[in-house]
Amino acid sequence: MAAVYKKTYPIPMPDGAEIITRRGKKMARWVNGKRQERTAELLDDGRVQFVSDCWYIRYTDASGRMKRKSTGCRDRRAAEKMLADALAKVDKVKAGILSHTEMAAAGHLDTPIGKHTKDYLKHLAAKTVRGRQVSATHVKNVREKLARIIRECRFRSLKDIDRQEVHRWMNRTAQMPRDPGDAGSQPLAARTINMHRAAMVAFCNWCVTERRLTANPIAGLPKVEEVEPSRKRRPLTADEIAKLLRAARERPLQDALTVRVGKNRGKLLANVRDKIQEQLRRIGRERALLYRFMLTTGLRKGEVSTLAVEALDLDGDQPCVRIDGRHAKSGKSAVLPLRPDLAEDLRRHLAERNGNGDGLLFDVPSDFTRVFDGDLKAAGIPKTDAQGRTLDIHCLRHTFATLLARNGTSPAVAQKLLRHSDIRLTMNIYTHLDLADTASAVAALPSI
Repeated sequence: MAAVYKKTYPIPMPDGAEIITRRGKKMARWVNGKRQERTAELLDDGRVQFVSDCWYIRYTDASGRMKRKSTGCRDRRAAEKMLADALAKVDKVKAGILSHTEMAAAGHLDTPIGKHTKDYLKHLAAKTVRGRQVSATHVKNVREKLARIIRECRFRSLKDIDRQEVHRWMNRTAQMPRDPGDAGSQPLAARTINMHRAAMVAFCNWCVTERRLTANPIAGLPKVEEVEPSRKRRPLTADEIAKLLRAARERPLQDALTVRVGKNRGKLLANVRDKIQEQLRRIGRERALLYRFMLTTGLRKGEVSTLAVEALDLDGDQPCVRIDGRHAKSGKSAVLPLRPDLAEDLRRHLAERNGNGDGLLFDVPSDFTRVFDGDLKAAGIPKTDAQGRTLDIHCLRHTFATLLARNGTSPAVAQKLLRHSDIRLTMNIYTHLDLADTASAVAALPSI
C-alpha cells in the first residue's frame, strides 16, 4: 500500500543529552554536531527513537515489487507530490503508455549528471579491452572531456543533454578566439573536438545500456571535418639515421664533460671520474642500440619499454623477438624477425649487463621524448622540415615502414611486420615515398 512516512530507528543515547518529559513521555534532548537542537523519544532500553528529517515514500511498482525510497523532502506535501508522480508512472506502465525500460530510465533523469559520470568512470576504470585494463591516463582524459562539455553546455541532469546544444558547442569551440589569459577558452583542433564528441557519445551509450536513458540523445551528431592530421610526420633519411645513432652514442658522455660556465664554457674539460665515464659510454651504446632496434622492428615506444629479456630468441636459425599481446597496441601477440647483425649486438648488450637490470631488455628513459629531441639537436637534425613535417619517437616506426617500401617489400608483408589490421594504414600513413622514389620507378619502365 502506498504511503508517505518518516523512518524511525533506535540510536544510542547521544553524549550530553538531558532527559525531559513532554506530553507525558520521556524524551531526550541534545545539540548535534551542526549545533541543532534535537529531541527524540526515550526507549525502555536506554536508547532513543530517532526520526528521520526527510520523508520517505512506499509504493508497489508495475512489476508488483515494493519500492521504498527517500524523497529528500522535509515538507510532507512535497513528498506526497512525489508519491503521486511515482504512482502515475506505474499506472502508465500498466496501461501500456510507458514501457518498463522507459519507467526505469525516468527514475534517473533528475539525478545530478555528476553522479552518472562518476559511475561511468568507475565502470571505465574496471573495463578490459582485449584482455587489458583501460589505462588510468585514458580514464583521466575521458573525465576531462566529459567535464568540459557538461560544464560549457550547462547540462545538470541527463534530461538536459541535447544534440543541438552539443553541436553548437563543437562549432563554437572550433571558432573560438584565442585568449592567452584563459586556458579554458582555447580553441580546439578538429580532431580534439571529435575526441570530446566521442567521449560524450560513449557516455550516453553506457547510460542506455544501464537503462538510465531509453535512447542516446546525441545519436547522429556529426563530426567536425578534419581536413588534415594536426601532426604530419616524416621518416629519417639514411644520413640522418647515421647522425642520430652517433649522437645517441656520444651525447651522454659529452654532456657530462661539457663545462657549463666560465672561460672554458662549451669545452669538454669537466672533471668526470673514469668509472662514471664508462657508465655514460654504456648508456650511449644502449641508447644507440635501442634506436637501431626500433628502426629495424617497428616497435612502438610503449611496446619496447615493456619488452623483457625473455622475449628474445637469439640462438635459433632465425633470431626473433616475441611480442606479448598484453603490451601490444592491438592486444595480439606477434613474432618479429631480427637482423643477424642486430642479434649479435643484442648478445653483446646482454653480456655487458651481466644480469644487471630488472628483467627488461632496455632501460628506456622515463623522459624518452625529451631525450630523443636532445639527440636530434645534437645530431643537427631539424625537428620540423620546410614542409612542416615533424620528427618524434614514433617516426622511427614510420622510417621502418618507409625503408621496407623502398626495398621492394610487398604491402602484405609490410602490413604483417607493422601489425596493422588495415593495409590502407600501412600504405597511406606510415609509408612515405618522395619524388626520388617515384622517379626511380618511372625510370625503370621499358623504353617506348
